[in-house]
Amino acid sequence: MWHIVASACVKMVLTIDAGNTKTKWALFDEDRKIIHQGACFNAQILTASILPDSLTCDQIVISNVAGEAHAERLQQRISTYPATTFWLTASKQLGHVINNYNMPKLLGSDRWAGLIAAWYMQHETCVVVNAGTATTIDAVVSTEMNGETFGVFIGGMILPGIDLMQQGLGAATAQLPTSTVDAKTHPQVMISPFATSTANAIYSGAVNATIGAIKQMTQSLEKEYLHTPKLIISGGNAMVLQQNLADENSTDVAIPQKEKTVTIVDNLVLQGLYLLTIPAIQQTTQSAL
Repeated sequence: MWHIVASACVKMVLTIDAGNTKTKWALFDEDRKIIHQGACFNAQILTASILPDSLTCDQIVISNVAGEAHAERLQQRISTYPATTFWLTASKQLGHVINNYNMPKLLGSDRWAGLIAAWYMQHETCVVVNAGTATTIDAVVSTEMNGETFGVFIGGMILPGIDLMQQGLGAATAQLPTSTVDAKTHPQVMISPFATSTANAIYSGAVNATIGAIKQMTQSLEKEYLHTPKLIISGGNAMVLQQNLADENSTDVAIPQKEKTVTIVDNLVLQGLYLLTIPAIQQTTQSAL
């Protein structure tokens, strides 16, 4: 649930998240609901059916981390839509979210959109995980300033995604397999550290390395900022991470028992891109800068 005062919005907003491997999109109506969505591999963007003929949009908001060549193809693909287009670049502040990157504009636009969405969904200190081709683990701390509550992005981690970790080992070694175990095909399985085959051992290492990084972020937030964070996760490998982070029988003190349920938010980046069109957030940004 978004914690935003109701206000008039652009009627139909198409949000596009161009990631490292795939481009995803969603069309939001005036009630902030997704009425159409889809995805394609980046190489297929010029022929992708983004909107059916029965639907149109008034505004397009885009996050692109796939490079300039893909941006050009994407621009060509959406050029037929009679809508204003905004390409997101990270900034020092947007709404009640503050970006403490050394050079704010260098923060990936997908991470920035995800952080914005997470803050307006929770309004609490949180760890935001996006588990795709790469895995990002970012920290937002709830901070009081001038009588208002802000979410301050204090930094984060980037590591290879679960699939990329497996592929990297296979590519760089002579005897390890290059094939990968797909986390999405059996997300409900607990990943044992005592794997009994090479492929499963590599997969277990990739999953548990990611989980370890998330737990490290959680511990650091609790120690340095005295906040117990919420865990928000999105991306193609979200389910397997949730299952292994939220084990009810776990005795791991890094994640307190009451916080062991991980919230999965589908299309977190697309949700954040939509929030950029809400006047209440735009006005807060302008008044704060």
